[in-house]
Amino acid sequence: MLSAAQLLSRGKRVAVLERLPHCGGRFTAKTFQGAQVSTGAVHMIPFGSSGVLAGMLRRLQVPHRFFDADVFGSFHVNGKQIRSRGLLGLFKVFGPRQFFWFTRLGYLMFLRRLPADERDLPFSTWLERHIDVGKNPQLMAFFERISRFALSLELDQVSIAEAIETTKNMFSYGAPGIVEGGCGALSGELERRILEQGADLRLRHDVMQILQGDGRVTGVRVCNKANGEEAVLYAPLVVSDIGPRATYALLHNQQVKQAEVLKEQSEHQGQQEAIGLKVHILSDVSLISHKGIMYCLDTRRIAGMVQPTNCDPRLAPAGKHLLISHQVMQSNNVEEEKQLALTDLRMLFGETFEKHCRVLTVSAYRGEWPVNRVAQGADVAPDTSIAGLYLVGDAVKPSGYLMVEGVAQSVNELLDLLDAIEQGMAGEPPGTPSIGRPDQIKPRFTRNAAPPPSRLKALRWLWEAPGNS
Repeated sequence: MLSAAQLLSRGKRVAVLERLPHCGGRFTAKTFQGAQVSTGAVHMIPFGSSGVLAGMLRRLQVPHRFFDADVFGSFHVNGKQIRSRGLLGLFKVFGPRQFFWFTRLGYLMFLRRLPADERDLPFSTWLERHIDVGKNPQLMAFFERISRFALSLELDQVSIAEAIETTKNMFSYGAPGIVEGGCGALSGELERRILEQGADLRLRHDVMQILQGDGRVTGVRVCNKANGEEAVLYAPLVVSDIGPRATYALLHNQQVKQAEVLKEQSEHQGQQEAIGLKVHILSDVSLISHKGIMYCLDTRRIAGMVQPTNCDPRLAPAGKHLLISHQVMQSNNVEEEKQLALTDLRMLFGETFEKHCRVLTVSAYRGEWPVNRVAQGADVAPDTSIAGLYLVGDAVKPSGYLMVEGVAQSVNELLDLLDAIEQGMAGEPPGTPSIGRPDQIKPRFTRNAAPPPSRLKALRWLWEAPGNS
């Protein structure tokens, strides 16, 4: 929808094809027992009102409001929750010795140049080089839980270079923010915007094949799921947000099935996947006292939780609070992961959970519907080997941009790529047998994919979360 809105604003005729009966994919919500149950995201924008998505929505004149976090976060450790307005507040979490090593790691990550021989090291290996892991359990848990909550990856699945770039962006842009009305409200506004601009929106339409000829895309073959009728839409430009695996299959008149992906993943346990499990909870009482994230350092599975009703009470029935937890799935047994999450919740909140809380939904994100279709740092480029076929979305996140911010920035990169081609500043991609090549066309300017704000803003993180709440 972001790509559609941008192309419509440039005077293009656009058709949006969606196989589901609603727009938004994993960034919308369903009303369930009076609560806004998100289909994927936790109603939160990583960089809040200062981020890439917020900037794009302002340019597109899409109504929105983000409530930025008022804390760096809180940390559940040793059976209690410690609130930290800024980074200095972590002294209460770590104690003097571990806080010293925390500042030492901060220096190594942000104030010195990362040696070339360390860039591709897994984050876990890099940490083992610089601290005594066994003597710093809370510090290790801190990095581990943030990686699991923000990236849905273990520390050995993300490189230190990518971790540094992502953290720098988080500090440069500012605090995360909760969406007013939740994910569904924002997707609804974006849908209304593209319809007002004249988009041909076709819900419940399955793309069966991406058509091509002489190395150039010519259109798509679609099936109306309501009546089974097929049609061909001819177009010189096709933008896919379903990831390289599914896009490549459509080029060969095939479709990727959930069962096939799960089977492949079970046969290749070592491959890098961003998979997770999310729990929606309805509570009679408030369990988190701020607008940010509670990171859980003493749990077996749950990495972090948010209580979005602190920002918008309408996300739950009157007098209730909505809480959402997220964890990385560490096995293929969804039922076991669910039970471990419930065990964590009972440990975190004790009798309060039993007396005042009710689990609404438990959702697993894996296979063809993972948290990210490509793990952070392994993303592909927007251009492909087929002229006129481009990729956007959570498999095309530029380095340092996560979740929906990465999605928005992938659209900015696409626009820069199209601008470069239209102005004769780059040639068409060569017809190599690949898709999403890393050696993408490099435009001479980046009018749309602007760099992050000044990193001096990161200094404010020492004592407060620099948001606009």
